[in-house]
Amino acid sequence: MHEQMKTIRHISVKIAALLLILSGASGCNSFLNVEVIGKSTIDSFFKDIDGLKLAGEGLHATIYDFYDDYYVRYPEIMGDLLNVNVVNADEGTYLLFNYSMKPDYNASYPYNIWKSGYVICTNANNIIEYAPQHREEDPDLVNKVMGYAYFARALAHFGLCNCYGQPYNFTPDASHKGVIAIDHIPGSGEMLPRNSVKEVYELVISDLEKACSLLRDEYYSDCYHISKYACEALLARVYLYMEDWEKAEEYSKKLIDRFPLSPADEYVNMFRYPVKYPGKETILRMNGYNKTSGMNSQCDPVRSNGQKLLPDPSFSNLFDMDDVRKSLLTYIPEDCESDEVKSKGSYPAICKHVFLKSISNDMEQCCSPFVFRVSEMYLIHAEALCKGSRHDLNGAADDLKALISRARGVDRNSISLSFSNAEEMCGLIDRERKRELCYEGHRLFDIIRCKKDLQRSSTSNAQSDVKTVKYPDYRFILPIAQMEMQANEQMTQNDGYTPAD
Repeated sequence: MHEQMKTIRHISVKIAALLLILSGASGCNSFLNVEVIGKSTIDSFFKDIDGLKLAGEGLHATIYDFYDDYYVRYPEIMGDLLNVNVVNADEGTYLLFNYSMKPDYNASYPYNIWKSGYVICTNANNIIEYAPQHREEDPDLVNKVMGYAYFARALAHFGLCNCYGQPYNFTPDASHKGVIAIDHIPGSGEMLPRNSVKEVYELVISDLEKACSLLRDEYYSDCYHISKYACEALLARVYLYMEDWEKAEEYSKKLIDRFPLSPADEYVNMFRYPVKYPGKETILRMNGYNKTSGMNSQCDPVRSNGQKLLPDPSFSNLFDMDDVRKSLLTYIPEDCESDEVKSKGSYPAICKHVFLKSISNDMEQCCSPFVFRVSEMYLIHAEALCKGSRHDLNGAADDLKALISRARGVDRNSISLSFSNAEEMCGLIDRERKRELCYEGHRLFDIIRCKKDLQRSSTSNAQSDVKTVKYPDYRFILPIAQMEMQANEQMTQNDGYTPAD
């Protein structure tokens, strides 16, 4: 891992240049015009196989920017487990928290998450187009980088569809509006309409199956690079959202059998010191080296620009006293910190996104957000067993016991769960998803795919205008940004949102 950090430092400037080359500068244009900008430069870039290598690393960097800067934050801010510090938070965060996002707000949401998602698609489509020319020279590299590209395109489309389209089960046949499923490099001025959610998911699954066929087991290097296992994890999540319980069970079980859970004594450091403790259960996480934005900038209570997001105080009541996960809701100042910081005792904080200040090597002072870890696979497997045709409630209970016993550092056989039917088991699964996956980019999506109402606690912000949102509601998804509406004459707005005056 230390060698990897050195490599990242060496190529970071080259990757920054690469992203500018591949993505272009879209300004007020639709993403569909991005690929045309500097096309001759892209041609020359990919003529050299070193350019293909850099493109693979650059693709990981664009995923980080999409995932940690926007995608993880969005469903948590709009969920029911955190509070927003309205003094420090930016306007976009406040608008999200209050379910008052407008199409003409362009400072962050709704435009930047759309733009950053389609930057991934742009880069992936360029790789898919240009990589095959090097197959004879280095077939393994071509397979690997094209596998990265298919996975990245699938992840971006899936994420964008979750943000701008209602959940898969919103209509019986998923025929409602999703996003643009872009599987090619468009021509100059090409305008494309939105695809249905079903069509977007079909492309996502097709891309992941292609990626799985390209990313052979022997290509797996570390948890910071896309792998066949990451593809299988995304397939498990996609099939969960589709309510294809048999497929969700199949793919999640593969990963449960492949990856162990991280032990309780490494659990906290898995989040707070990822370089030394990347997590035995990690399937894919993004390397946070040299990143200054993202969730860390929102959650650290002692940063100079102030804490913006913090846990809802009542959330801690869901945890047993000996549950190691509860400790990640409180920031305890370290010995190396100032007397002023230490004098305040402790701080409520989302410590999953706050690295240890005592880490001496500045190259290791980072937060590396999880995309997939095997804990989620246990929860997918449990839900699939519970809701699938077998209705295996005891099997679902065993999955939950594995997570609870690890969190409490006790034998699995000592855990007792009370349930008498599938509805009660679903309640236990929801509780465990909150405790295990909180603040990792799942909460709102879990609420709406299960067709539940958003209900914030009495301890949520007094400044919040929204305590309850009944399902269904148009505000559970973002509007299409006005800039995109103006750039693409084929674009249609989400129901409920009106154009800017």
